[in-house]
Amino acid sequence: MEHLRERIVDGTLAMGAALSERRISEELGVSKSPVREALAQLRDEGLVLIEPQKGARVFTLSKTEVEQICDFRQAIEAAAFELALKRNPDSLAEEMASTVQQMRDAQERGDTRRYLALDTVFHQLIFKYAGNDYLAASYARFVGKIAALRTHLSDLPQHTELSFEEHRSLAQAVQKRDMKTIKTLLMDHIDRTRQTYSNLPNGVGVTSP
Repeated sequence: MEHLRERIVDGTLAMGAALSERRISEELGVSKSPVREALAQLRDEGLVLIEPQKGARVFTLSKTEVEQICDFRQAIEAAAFELALKRNPDSLAEEMASTVQQMRDAQERGDTRRYLALDTVFHQLIFKYAGNDYLAASYARFVGKIAALRTHLSDLPQHTELSFEEHRSLAQAVQKRDMKTIKTLLMDHIDRTRQTYSNLPNGVGVTSP
């Protein structure tokens, strides 16, 4: 399951790609049973689609679904930020600053895969320090799909540069405990994903509604 999840998240398995139980079992040297179980779990996470008589494939998204994911992220991340700033502001600020520095280092090395992994870590910190298991579990259910979307966007011109500046600004606002600015930056950050996807042509992982 972890092997397949990582390959979907990092783009090795492209959106819409067919997933053969036989080929995966041969590649990993396991029987089809654990492969089938892994695909079922990844289906529950939204990373795999399984259709009767058609088999399994990597997820694709309609533009409507992308809109809904962005709505979900804005609502749940804003709520978690409020709690994290109340309960663990110093730890949140310290770890976010450290993560942003690591993101800068990865960006300067041209290590996009590492940068994207740190992007995921950055947003998970909000839930780590919010101290609410229900919010954390809700986000965790979709974190793989959100990470795969980041990978899908990463090849677009200036995406990483804009992403880094947005994360740096968020970390600075956390240092100042400025929730009003945090919320504005977070909404704009996620809206950029929304707008970018709305401008993508069909056939690159985004399908018609």
